[in-house]
Amino acid sequence: MSYIIDRVNLLKSDGLEKTSLLIVKNKIEFMRHTMENIRFMKMDMSSYLLTPGYVMLDFSLHTSLHFQEFKQSIIEKYLKKGCTSLLTVVNIDYEQQLSAKVKQKRHLMINSPIDYYISVKIPFKALSPSILRRCKQENISVVFVEIDNTDKLTSKSWGWIRDAMFSNPITLIPFSRDESTVISKKQKLLQVWEKIMKEHRLSSIPTPLKEGVPLTKEVLMRLGIYPEKGDIRVGGQVNYNLYKLNEIRYTY
Repeated sequence: MSYIIDRVNLLKSDGLEKTSLLIVKNKIEFMRHTMENIRFMKMDMSSYLLTPGYVMLDFSLHTSLHFQEFKQSIIEKYLKKGCTSLLTVVNIDYEQQLSAKVKQKRHLMINSPIDYYISVKIPFKALSPSILRRCKQENISVVFVEIDNTDKLTSKSWGWIRDAMFSNPITLIPFSRDESTVISKKQKLLQVWEKIMKEHRLSSIPTPLKEGVPLTKEVLMRLGIYPEKGDIRVGGQVNYNLYKLNEIRYTY
């Protein structure tokens, strides 16, 4: 089915842009300021704001959830907030767990009402060339690494880790597992992490990511998710949120 989202207010980095989108087979065929001479069913969206669907991070979805609990959890925590894609995390304690736990997560996410990407979270001691190669086999491109002040970050053979990711980009993201650590010590630890990442030219996001909030365009680019998600563009999937303009104005 083909149709036109007509005269919608598209949110851009520099403001709002009035535009119309031709949708063909669930993809954006093209975008124009006006499509008055094109004869397809039109949806007048002049009173709405159009934004890309949000991508959010999740650490809390577990395979022990019943189907209905799982579905309701996603609806309440994510879908109602405008999240249309989820970066969900599999907790791994050691390398031998990876394949089985990723398989469990994929089985769980079959029932997801929104799109998803799978990442893993491992303790610093488990970070090795071997586990990264196994991530490649599982098509995992995002790895959260648990670190705290007891970890000697410079002790790793970072050159070997970089070699293991050759032709298979993986983004490493620090994750603090000790909430009691004072902020100043966390910041110092993250500074050491960032220095190592730069020295060895490793893809990383130096600041921890928050669960349940939209990931920024810059983060999505680093994770390799943008522009597949997080953008309204010609050739892209129909993945968006609509907001009534009068209600937004009322809020402010």
